[in-house]
Amino acid sequence: MSHSAARTVHLWFDLPQNAKCVRNEVCVTESQKGTYFCVIAFRHGYSGIQELCDGKKMAIFSVWDSETNVDPCEDERVKVIYSGEGVQVSRFGNEGTGGKTMMPFEWVVGEPAKFKIEAENLDGLWTAFSCYLKNSCSPNWFHMATIKTITNGEMINGVYSFVEDFQRDGANHCKIRSAKFGDCCYMQEKLCGRAQFTADSSTLLNINAGLIDNKFYLATGGETENTSTPLNGFITKSSDPE
Repeated sequence: MSHSAARTVHLWFDLPQNAKCVRNEVCVTESQKGTYFCVIAFRHGYSGIQELCDGKKMAIFSVWDSETNVDPCEDERVKVIYSGEGVQVSRFGNEGTGGKTMMPFEWVVGEPAKFKIEAENLDGLWTAFSCYLKNSCSPNWFHMATIKTITNGEMINGVYSFVEDFQRDGANHCKIRSAKFGDCCYMQEKLCGRAQFTADSSTLLNINAGLIDNKFYLATGGETENTSTPLNGFITKSSDPE
């Protein structure tokens, strides 16, 4: 059977429902062109870092419209109500519709990039989601964008991270992509201690997840072997020191 891409792998974090603020970080350990490392995904959007097919490094933050796979009327579409300097704003389609913001972001393999999503219930119908990011070169939080969408008051739910090969050139599944994630937390530094390892419907077996330095990690492609956590299994961290 031929495969167009490395298998997408996910970590679903054990966090409370309707969180107002979630933080997470990614430390890429191996990347390839055409890779997306999603740091914080949730029911209404996602944020993370990319290595584009031309090698450029980017950050992305997107929020979906309220209707899945339906482009709603103008009044019900997401609204980008703030975007930082240098941030590109556009709409996206195909896998649902919504608003997308992107910016150059020179993340470095082996160094953490941190993301934060904050949610504000505006009026019981619309919720505003704000994305902030920073890395070792920019130690202060940069407010990338705020995007509002219709959620009927829902905040941040279903938090997960993933690694995806979006180049899909038929050869990239032979190359390793891997990253450590952590420490995922909500509100006042309350850390997530458990995550579930899942993957897309591909039949490729060269995937893995587990703990490195007491941080969650994901790996896919190349010579990766599933030696740490079985697919759909749970990963539990040891207690962090006070």
